[in-house]
Amino acid sequence: VDVATTPIELIAGWNWLGYTPQNPGGVGEALESLGEDALFISSQADGAATNYAEWGIWDGALSAFEPGNMYLLQMGAPATLIVTGVPVDVATTPISLFEGWNWIGYLPQESDSLHHALSSVSDNASYITSQYDGFSNYYADYGWFGSLEFLYPGRGYMLQMAGDGELVYPSADSSFS
Repeated sequence: VDVATTPIELIAGWNWLGYTPQNPGGVGEALESLGEDALFISSQADGAATNYAEWGIWDGALSAFEPGNMYLLQMGAPATLIVTGVPVDVATTPISLFEGWNWIGYLPQESDSLHHALSSVSDNASYITSQYDGFSNYYADYGWFGSLEFLYPGRGYMLQMAGDGELVYPSADSSFS
């Protein structure tokens, strides 16, 4: 099984992080290389944690990363997070979605078009936004339309669903459409 290394550029302030290894480990271990520059991290459903750098610990309800989730990471200075691990098998790592807003991480190791990446949920999705690349709306007779056209490894997105669904990202070897 191949280990992948993904650099994620972080800005000072808030970052939308999609963490992707199969076994990402604890928050403190995963963010250790950021040192005292990483201040706070929050998830949509699993709580938050604060970095007490002077004691070398992260404390809070959020203790581990879950592949497929997006996290809001507050940084005191720009840095590069190096994520190393065995990538998840996207075909066997479905992301359960519910009606309303979902914080999702992009799991594949290669960027993909929004149309292709979200093909498993497009009929139930209505809107997606990113930190850097804008947003897109879904129109039943047209598809995705907006400034957000591609999804990128290591990034997180906010996806609005009109109903419950299950997102399964297409495998890298599946046909690109």
